[in-house]
Amino acid sequence: MIYHNPQVAMRSPPSARRLGTPCAVLSLLGLLIATPALAGLGENVSLVTRDATRLGATTPVRTPMAGYERHAFAAGTSTQVREYANANGTVFAVAFEGRTLPDLKLLLGTRHDAYVRALHPGPSTHKVNTVTTPDVVVTIVKLPRGFAGTAHAPGLVPAGVDLRTLR
Repeated sequence: MIYHNPQVAMRSPPSARRLGTPCAVLSLLGLLIATPALAGLGENVSLVTRDATRLGATTPVRTPMAGYERHAFAAGTSTQVREYANANGTVFAVAFEGRTLPDLKLLLGTRHDAYVRALHPGPSTHKVNTVTTPDVVVTIVKLPRGFAGTAHAPGLVPAGVDLRTLR
């Protein structure tokens, strides 16, 4: 519980009391306006470079595959990320592994909210967590020293692609 102490509040300079709330609101508004839209599942492959930049990653390496492309990059020093794009240039899957979880909001894009709504509340002792919705399937595995995971948008996966190979 948080207790309010009027004597402590009175010690703050008048300018801080006068400008505290409006400055916080304006700062938050500035962040919302300045933040570009996030790329991820269902977005155009041209945004993969932006994903890499926002994750503090290396330049993505593009590898043509049978019916799709793989764009791989290292996010920081310990996480590998791969984004897969279909022939139309739409990201249909992502995969990652490393010591830390990458920014799932960035990687899942507009499907992140569906993922969050489908999560089961409360602590879990399971090492594998799979969330399945009509828009997104996300599997995250807790490893002894990190995480591995995949996510895909079922309606975007090209015919003939074996999702088990997207690791």
